[in-house]
Amino acid sequence: MIEIFRRYPNKWLLILIVLGGCTSPEQSQTVLEKPDISPVRQISSEQLLKLDASQIKPMYREIYAINLPTVVRVAAAENFDILQAKEQVMVSKGLLESAHGSILPSLVPSVLFQDVQGSVRATEGDLVGVGFNTLQTSIAAQWVLNPGKVKYEIIAAKKRLTASEHQEQAVISETLRKAAVQYYELILAQARLAASQQAVSEAQELLRINQLHNKAGTGIPADVSRAQAHLAKREQELSKTLNAFYNASVSLSLTLHLNSSVTLVPQATELSLIDLVRNDIELDKLLELAVRYRPDLESVRTMVEAIEAKTHATWWGGFGPALGVIYQFGGIKADDGDKSFAFKDQQRFSAGTGWQWSLSSFGAVKTAKAFERQALIEADRQLDEVRAQVVRFKQDSKMYRELISKSQKQLTAAEQAYKLIQANFEAGTMTMLDVLQSQDAHAQARLRYAETVVRYNTSQVNLLASLGLIDKDKLTAPVI
Repeated sequence: MIEIFRRYPNKWLLILIVLGGCTSPEQSQTVLEKPDISPVRQISSEQLLKLDASQIKPMYREIYAINLPTVVRVAAAENFDILQAKEQVMVSKGLLESAHGSILPSLVPSVLFQDVQGSVRATEGDLVGVGFNTLQTSIAAQWVLNPGKVKYEIIAAKKRLTASEHQEQAVISETLRKAAVQYYELILAQARLAASQQAVSEAQELLRINQLHNKAGTGIPADVSRAQAHLAKREQELSKTLNAFYNASVSLSLTLHLNSSVTLVPQATELSLIDLVRNDIELDKLLELAVRYRPDLESVRTMVEAIEAKTHATWWGGFGPALGVIYQFGGIKADDGDKSFAFKDQQRFSAGTGWQWSLSSFGAVKTAKAFERQALIEADRQLDEVRAQVVRFKQDSKMYRELISKSQKQLTAAEQAYKLIQANFEAGTMTMLDVLQSQDAHAQARLRYAETVVRYNTSQVNLLASLGLIDKDKLTAPVI
């Protein structure tokens, strides 16, 4: 074999080129152009709830007004999960570089000093007295590898890198979804707070009217006490609603990696509907889009391929041959006390192949196969979850779309009823109990409408994310 390498000195270089070609980086995958499934026009809303943040006080330090574009931009840049996903991509790149590096020979520089005194065995078996020392310096190029194992280790590393890149996109999509939903939850908390503040104002006005009637002799003290109790109830509800708003602000701050002591307040002055996915797209088409564009599904599929390659690498590591080549160049000098020898060139070359079989290899292959089956099961489970998400959010959007018009009618009727009852109460034809009941009905209708609008908006965000089509532009682009 040594003679072969002497006659063909580029033989090993040829093998390295072949292995490098087998495991060369894959061509960059074609980036799928995401389809535009947004509607041409937004859903019209006859009645928009006004949002007023002027009476909101900061929790501790200050108030910071935000809008959805700001939320999306900050979330994409500062979220911890996204930063961790980016670092995981760097880890996968490092592992791939390490796998590529295993193809190349390693350099082993060495310096060896040896002092021998006493007796050694001669080649005939006799013991002879000696006393000498030697100094040996060398540098060796050592190349030992299992070709099949190295090949599949590199393939697995490439697949893991691709999977981590898809997972990074999945984390970004989930972060954008979460941030947008939390922003709408903050708007809903603000709407509840505005409704609660209005209820307190109405209760204060009701107490004032009852006090005037009592002083004029047209009312009774019981009505004043009842109005005072009603005002106290509304004030308690206002405190709870304000605290819920602060909690929503803290949750959004955590996602955006902002100071939680700063109170976030939406810049929006009214609660409007946002339509992100056309309602004329059939469910089967939506499922097809999700399977095609969900980055987490692509990550799972690629990870299955990586584990399959790892199984092949495990088999080759247990049963495949290992090739080895060592070339060493250096010098050696010696001194026996009577005579010194200066440095002389020394070259060594060795090459060979071998196997190392062990019963443990069967267990390693069996374990790798089990991991492969687990990955396939996980891929199937993930696919079922994605389909369930699409169905769920599609149904949520459909339901809340139907509820919007109904809640609008309820709110309009409750407002008219409240105004009529309040006018009749001031005229003395209705009791304070009628006013309190109409107040409650109006407040509940207002909150129900606000919740319906927000739930529809969040269902649209969730549906867009479940299809794998969510991004900053689609969340913030205005629709004409």
